[in-house]
Amino acid sequence: MPRLRFEIAYIGAGFSGWQSQPDGTAVQDHFRKALETALRVSDPWLVAASRTDAGVHAEMQVVAVEVSDPIPDLLKLQRSLNALLPKNIGIRSIAVAAPDFHPVYQSVAKVYRYRLWTADWSNPFLADYVWKIRRLQDPAVFLQNLAAVCGTHDFSSFCAADSSAKTRERTIMDVHMEVSDDLIDVWIQGSGFLKQMIRNIVGTLVDLDLGKLSSASDMAGVLSLRDRTKAGRTAPAPGLALVHIDFSQITLLRDVVHRAGKGFKVAL
Repeated sequence: MPRLRFEIAYIGAGFSGWQSQPDGTAVQDHFRKALETALRVSDPWLVAASRTDAGVHAEMQVVAVEVSDPIPDLLKLQRSLNALLPKNIGIRSIAVAAPDFHPVYQSVAKVYRYRLWTADWSNPFLADYVWKIRRLQDPAVFLQNLAAVCGTHDFSSFCAADSSAKTRERTIMDVHMEVSDDLIDVWIQGSGFLKQMIRNIVGTLVDLDLGKLSSASDMAGVLSLRDRTKAGRTAPAPGLALVHIDFSQITLLRDVVHRAGKGFKVAL
């Protein structure tokens, strides 16, 4: 059957993550229901590139959907879905994909951004999309610790205890930290991620900066322990967003950051 490629953006607040839930509270549940109405089908096959956790946002989630011939008018379908979906879910684009397109197996890199807010006051325009922390003790050391996750490692120290992953080895291709007054954006690009891996990395970065970890003095030390109980806390979900996914050629992280700055990034 023909397959369509959807790019979807959503605010994670109020949803139980992407993956369908029995109570119908996931983003996938709303998307499936809208598809059934717009396409007049029942239970269409669909799969997304990433299972974002409850409360996590997406600026670019990629979903493959099987449709019957003839392929529907894509612009009409996009407009219909956007009218049917909740206002915090939006269909960015729809395109015809190869019949074997699979967002999970064919993705080669993903980029996530985590946002930290370090001011003493709460910015109402950002409050729902950041983790409010106190000012960093040493931004340079924070960046050094962030850079330590680059490469291929066993990320057991940053994997949720209930993860079903067969291996804890993952590859981080690049990282970046962008500081704009009181806002800190932490960017991480990798071929794939473990459950809550980025939130655990960011939580550990913050705890290291605060001197709260007794198990290790830096990120390299925490990595080497391969023990989730020796790392820092799990950063709150609202600060995290899935920003970009590559399927053939890997986009340089600096280019992803530049493009995001022109698109969905909240301006101060």
